[in-house]
Amino acid sequence: MLKKQINWRKYENYTRQILNNDRIQKYLEEYFNLYDLKIKPKKKLPGKKTKTKWEVDAYGYDIDNHLVLIECKHYETRYVVQNTIAAFAYIIKDVEAQRGIVVTTLGLQSGAIKVAKTENIGLLKLDYNSTDNNFFIRFISNETQPSKAIAAFTDQLNGVSGIDGKMIVTQYPLDEAQKRLQQRTGRTQFSPDEINEEMENILKEISERL
Repeated sequence: MLKKQINWRKYENYTRQILNNDRIQKYLEEYFNLYDLKIKPKKKLPGKKTKTKWEVDAYGYDIDNHLVLIECKHYETRYVVQNTIAAFAYIIKDVEAQRGIVVTTLGLQSGAIKVAKTENIGLLKLDYNSTDNNFFIRFISNETQPSKAIAAFTDQLNGVSGIDGKMIVTQYPLDEAQKRLQQRTGRTQFSPDEINEEMENILKEISERL
């Protein structure tokens, strides 16, 4: 389903394309109050206080022309640590951006979550093997909204008919795949590959109902 993706540069590029996708934009509005956000490529932005330049993975401007920074972390086996989020928070302030969003494969370490919450940094989890055409992206819950996962495919999914050559987007609570795995295995912790496989099963069920 999702081919092995080990190139972090491609991951950054795919992230920009996915966040610019019209079908994903509405979730940026819902979860981050970012309306009509247009993501732009990697660039060095000037710091106001330090008078130096910071390279950011992606950036954009919201409907009110406020600067938003995007940080991508393409990790296969580890979570983003708090020092990384703290450094990102400093860059956000130095370039006088409105806010930042971290896009990562596995999520944040507990200390990093605290820093992100304090500094109003949003979190998206984009599957390690995602491309611009085939991806899983998870919008992490806040105090008022449940987490959601969005899956999009343009390629034929393991020979399942009815979805070849067109994008299928489906949404469901993020914990649905984990709940099904827990019921079947009795465990509470699962690898990204296990989650992906269960998501594939869900998509197959959906495609059979098309």
